[in-house]
Amino acid sequence: MSKSKKPRAAVIGCGNIGSRWDEADRDTDAVLTHAGAWHRLGLLTALADSNPERLAVAGRRWGVTACYSDYRALLANEHPDLVSIATPTALRLPVVEAILAAGTRALLLEKPIAASLVEARAIVAAAHAAGAVVAVNYVRRYDATLGQIAARLCVGMLGVIQHGVGRYGKGIVENGSHLIDLIQWWLGPARLGSVLRRLEDNRPDHDPTLDAVLKVGPIEAPAPIYLLGVDYQHYALFELDIVGTSGRITLSDRGAYIQHWEAISDAMFPGYRILRPAEELHTDLTHTLSRAAEDLLAVWRSERSLPLCTLKDAFAALEIALTLRDMDSI
Repeated sequence: MSKSKKPRAAVIGCGNIGSRWDEADRDTDAVLTHAGAWHRLGLLTALADSNPERLAVAGRRWGVTACYSDYRALLANEHPDLVSIATPTALRLPVVEAILAAGTRALLLEKPIAASLVEARAIVAAAHAAGAVVAVNYVRRYDATLGQIAARLCVGMLGVIQHGVGRYGKGIVENGSHLIDLIQWWLGPARLGSVLRRLEDNRPDHDPTLDAVLKVGPIEAPAPIYLLGVDYQHYALFELDIVGTSGRITLSDRGAYIQHWEAISDAMFPGYRILRPAEELHTDLTHTLSRAAEDLLAVWRSERSLPLCTLKDAFAALEIALTLRDMDSI
């Protein structure tokens, strides 16, 4: 299809992030799923899911009649230009390979990108060989305010980083990789430190919730970044607190709220410095999947060279998460 014509988008996998979270009636325009994102752009033309009941509900919700229980039939019959992959993690590699074999060259892939590093490397190699662009849904990458913070940190917003503390729940791979990706986006490549403990929160062995330490910054004087797990069975928590030599920044409310403090002279005790609130910022995580779809569409149209979250970014986060998991099992 000529890129001057309207492209066709498909979603493979109609579970929570694929479709379900946008199927309920809400008094908001939030877009939380791949199907919702492509539908909002007016590009959704086909759906696939192996569960016929789930597929039927999603098809009715989005007014899509091209619904397939076999994603290979969808690819053969519909020839989509853009495809979201929202399948279970274990199925990512064969689905990606089938999409590339069918000729589609623009993919929006759910995280984590694969169940193992072997499979992740195979996805990277296949995408590279096909000349395909693969964007990954680490949602915070698609928020403009968080992107501004990343740029400001890169030019010394907080001075020299002293330490950081991040809190997350529900598995070092499933949700911990979100935190790892955010740390690497904001602070640069992270190096492995150690695993401190495993939480008893009924997580499976292939994705435990771990307390761990990463290191960022210069090799000769690295800053520790502590990953602290919480029991997701009680509540969800996603936070990051970074302390530098000239200020501090905290991210809370799943990443929806940012506070920035700057170091100033203490008027009460001369010779000391204290932290003063400098700004409060709010992000919008209810439309990041729409922005991810828009971002991939811009790359497909050659308006951008790379997506905001690349396969390389996602592989780096997964590599650390899986290595920490394997360290815990030694």
